[in-house]
Amino acid sequence: MAHDILLRNGLVVTPDGERIADIGIDGERIAAIGAPGTLGLARVEHDLTGKVVLPGMFDPHSHLGSGDERDDAGLVKSFGLDTRDAIIGGVTTIATTHVLGRDPLHEMVDVAIEAGTGRSWVDFKISSVLTTYEHMEQIPLAVERGSTSFKMYCGYCFEQAEKMGMRKEGMPPDMFWLAAEQVKKLGTDAHLMIHAEEPHVRRMLAERYEREGQEGLVCWAEHSREWSESVQVYLYGVIAKELDVPMYVVHTSRGHTVDLIERLQGEGYPIISETLVSYLATDAHELESRDMRFMAKIQPPIRYAEDTERLWKGIQDGVVTIIGTDTIPYTSKYKASQPFWGARPGLNIQWIDSLPLLYTHGVNEGRISLSKLAQITSENPARRWGLYPQKGAIAVGSDADLVVVDPDCSMPLGVERMRGSSDYSIWQGRTATAMPVMTFLRGQLAAKDGEVVGEARGLHTPWGREG
Repeated sequence: MAHDILLRNGLVVTPDGERIADIGIDGERIAAIGAPGTLGLARVEHDLTGKVVLPGMFDPHSHLGSGDERDDAGLVKSFGLDTRDAIIGGVTTIATTHVLGRDPLHEMVDVAIEAGTGRSWVDFKISSVLTTYEHMEQIPLAVERGSTSFKMYCGYCFEQAEKMGMRKEGMPPDMFWLAAEQVKKLGTDAHLMIHAEEPHVRRMLAERYEREGQEGLVCWAEHSREWSESVQVYLYGVIAKELDVPMYVVHTSRGHTVDLIERLQGEGYPIISETLVSYLATDAHELESRDMRFMAKIQPPIRYAEDTERLWKGIQDGVVTIIGTDTIPYTSKYKASQPFWGARPGLNIQWIDSLPLLYTHGVNEGRISLSKLAQITSENPARRWGLYPQKGAIAVGSDADLVVVDPDCSMPLGVERMRGSSDYSIWQGRTATAMPVMTFLRGQLAAKDGEVVGEARGLHTPWGREG
C-alpha cells in the first residue's frame, strides 16, 4: 500500500544516529523509516538529496500574550499570527505562558488553551505563571488541564514585580517551597521553572548607572552581576533538592552559572539548565557594534564572548541540555521610543532564526553534532514536558513533526523574513549558513521556502502517548 508522503534520500537524524534514509508518513505519524528505495511508493514524494531531516524543534520557553498588550485578545492574535514564524523556522511545538495575572491559575490555563486551539500554526502546551500564594494551592487544577511547568519570576522586585502581577517582594523562597510541596504531592513529571537573577543589587546598580548617564548593552550586562543567577540557582536549588522536585533554570546566561550547575548536578541536585540562542550566537560587544541597543535589551542580559563559549561547552558536556528562545511578540513600540533604562526588556520573536543560528554556530562550526542538535532542540524538551516519543523523535509511531534543513544555504537574517508581528530583528545584518526549507506538522507540509502553506492546525497537546 502506498504511503501518504515519502521523503526520499535525506540525512535523517534519529535517536539511534544519522543515516541516509527514506521516511514514510501515513496520516499524522511516521509509518516507516528505511534504506533509500525500500519503502515503495507514495501519493506525494519529496527528494531530499543533500538535505538534513531533524525532528521539529520544541521551544519550551515563549510568552504569547505578553507582548505590546498583555491581554487575552493579544494572546488570540499572537497564536494566529506570530506562530507563523515558528513553523517557518522549523519549530513544531512550543510551551508558552498564559497571560500574566492574578486570576485562578486553572482558569488562565483554560483561556490560553482556547486561544490557541485551531489558530496556532504549531502544537502547544501551556506553562503556568505563579504570582500569588493562592496560585500555589491551584497547581493541582492546572495539572489536571495538562499544564506541567510552573514559571516563577524570582529575579524581580518592587515596581518590576508589581507590573507582572506579583507582590513588591517578588517571589520569596517560601512561595517556592509551597509550590515545590504541591508538585511533590502530585507525583507527576511536573517541574518548577525559575528566572534566576538577584533583583535587589541589580535594581540598585541600574538606578546608579542611569543617574550617572551610563547606558548601552555592555552597561546593561554589567548591572546584572556575574553571580546574579548563581545565588538564586543555589538558594532555590537547595529547596528543590530537599523536596526532591525538578528545578528548571530558564535562560542560563553566564559561565559562572554553568560552573555552579555542573557542580550541583554532580552532587545530585535535580537541576535542569536551559539556555537561549541569543546567548550562543552573539554577545554584548558584538550587538553594540551593530547598534542594536534597545532591541537587544533582554533580562538576564546578553553577556560576553567568554560566557558564550562556556555555554557551548556546557552543552557539549551535558550540563546545559535544552535550548529555548524566550520569544515575546514585541514590536519596537516599547523599545526605541523609550529612554534606554526605561525601555521594556525582552527579545521579540526568535523562532524563525533560532535553528539557522544553532546550525550555523553549532554544527557548521564544529561545536556540536547533528545528534546533539536534535537532542537539545527537540528530544530533551519533549522528554521534560512529558511528550516523548510522540514529539521529539524521528521514529516509527511518532508524530510526523519534521524540519528539512539545507545545510549549505547561506542567507541573510532579518525582519524581511518574518511573517508575524515583529518589525525589527536583533539578527539584522547577520548571515546564517544553513536554513530550514520545509516543515511538516503531524504529517502535513506547513511551511516551505520561508512561507506558511496550508492552514493553521495546531493543537494543545497535554500529555504524550507512546510511539
